[in-house]
Amino acid sequence: MDVEALAVVPMRKSKRSEVVQRRIRRPFSVTEVEALVQAVEKLGTGRWRDVKLRAFDNAKHRTYVDLKDKWKTLVHTARIAPQQRRGEPVPQELLDRVLKAHAYWSQQQAKQPLKQQSETCRLL
Repeated sequence: MDVEALAVVPMRKSKRSEVVQRRIRRPFSVTEVEALVQAVEKLGTGRWRDVKLRAFDNAKHRTYVDLKDKWKTLVHTARIAPQQRRGEPVPQELLDRVLKAHAYWSQQQAKQPLKQQSETCRLL
């Protein structure tokens, strides 16, 4: 973990006086959003460790859970009106790609149980 990415935060009262280190929240840059969208377009959702290795291997301050959470936020952001959006603006072209990739991979995941059901029926 990056030393500059850690903040020292005292724990609640406990028997021992220990110190917990928490990561400092870093907003995603537009470049990072682009890399995330590109990786999800290729790999899909639900494979966040693979997305991390593919697009964020050198970004030690980003975990695969960060990427999952950011994707969820991007999908939400793409669905709401521009005047309701907060934070660093994400280009509309990227948000359109987010919705397209989300729709595609949601459809693929919906087909998965049907495929497994038909294979099970064939075995019986």
